[in-house]
Amino acid sequence: MKGNDYIFYTPENQYPGMPHGEMCGDIMPFYWEGKFFLFFLYKYCIYVVETEDFVHYGQCRLVLQNGSPNEQDWHAATGSVCHHDGLFYFYYTGFCEGNRGEEGKYEQAILRAVSKDLIVWEKDREFFFSPDEEHFKGLHWRDPHVFWNEEMGKFCMLITAEEKGGAWLRGGCSALYISDDILNWKYDRIIYSPGIFPTHECQDAFRMGSDWYLTFSTYSRQWETRYRMAKRFEGDWETPGLDDMFDGREFYAAKTVTDGKDRYLVGWQSIRKDCRDDGKFMWGGNVVVHRLCQREDRTLGAAMPESIRKSFQRPMPLRANSMRGDWEGENEVAGRCRNGFGWAQIGELNGPMLFEASVEWEEGTQALGLMIHTDGRELKTWCQLRIEPDRGRIAMERYHQIDGDQFYPDERRMNLYGNRAEIKLLVSGNIMQIYVNDTALTTRCYGIQDGGLGLFVECGAVRWKEMKLLGGVN
Repeated sequence: MKGNDYIFYTPENQYPGMPHGEMCGDIMPFYWEGKFFLFFLYKYCIYVVETEDFVHYGQCRLVLQNGSPNEQDWHAATGSVCHHDGLFYFYYTGFCEGNRGEEGKYEQAILRAVSKDLIVWEKDREFFFSPDEEHFKGLHWRDPHVFWNEEMGKFCMLITAEEKGGAWLRGGCSALYISDDILNWKYDRIIYSPGIFPTHECQDAFRMGSDWYLTFSTYSRQWETRYRMAKRFEGDWETPGLDDMFDGREFYAAKTVTDGKDRYLVGWQSIRKDCRDDGKFMWGGNVVVHRLCQREDRTLGAAMPESIRKSFQRPMPLRANSMRGDWEGENEVAGRCRNGFGWAQIGELNGPMLFEASVEWEEGTQALGLMIHTDGRELKTWCQLRIEPDRGRIAMERYHQIDGDQFYPDERRMNLYGNRAEIKLLVSGNIMQIYVNDTALTTRCYGIQDGGLGLFVECGAVRWKEMKLLGGVN
């Protein structure tokens, strides 16, 4: 099974050190001495790849080998890395499905490994953190996230757990354990338990400005990474009113990392079974990275990392060719179609490319956006990035969604007041990564991966400015 042609935004064949180009699982990012270390799951083991810019990557290498079927880490799974007193500590999950129902054994437990250099890791065979059945149910006990909390003056460990008295499939909670020395842990409290989700997977907690943020992923409705915010780490944790996600329904298990200047969100974009647009969403995929930005109302948005943006430097030709409706202009392109659909082709997509522009629309315009992977005037094949101001959403539609209801909608809610937006579209293999202002939507199209790029408007008028089509990645 082949996933995206570009893993880490770079052709797979450039990285013979990758186990293979199919997929990777949960990414556990860590920053140290100018490098991002992206630990990730692959075939029940934990690997790592290094990067300084999220564009160029080193060779992947094995970090933690899984154990035998009789050992707790038969499947080595998600955790986190933390540094203290000259050593690196990797707290991770040990899965052993064969232990379910066995007296005195656990399907999930938290384990530890230690390293001096982030290269050679030694499993701490003396450490075994079994589910705390005094406070929680015994099954969900995983994804330890360890960090130094300056506000508390303690090391904190967030654990994916399930409330003892929680409702069926609604008991997911964020359990907090604390430590003075990063070695010995004691129960503190449940910091968040909304009674909504079965679990809070792959949690993270961090501070931006004067506010705290808690992120977690859930699979109850769709693949999704969500967040909550609070004035203090103790809470109360608020749910953002308009949108509590960072990306679409295929972006999962995302955790953050900071280089001291910016904070990045690193997750995986799910692939579909048999690499078909109507295939079932699969666990695992390709790495996607966003730069987090904090809005004036304290909510979080997503932006393209500047290093990725700057890696696209090769100008490609742009010229408006009217296909339907009234279109005019070169550097600025205006389009009108008062009572229907109008579009103009402006360029060709060939390999990894980045399109940037700003767009303005008249009040009352029903929809506008980009036509992607078009095949000419008849539009037998296409993808369409739709901006729908009155509905307050962006959405990705495809030509074959018309036939049946097998597709989940790829859409995001957002504030589109002001009748203006900044657009970025990154096309890399079958991935399409879109930013409308500071709202991200990443999706795929397997059926078509080339063709034209165009602009469209429905029942209204638009003006596109500052358009650039840039080739990369080198």
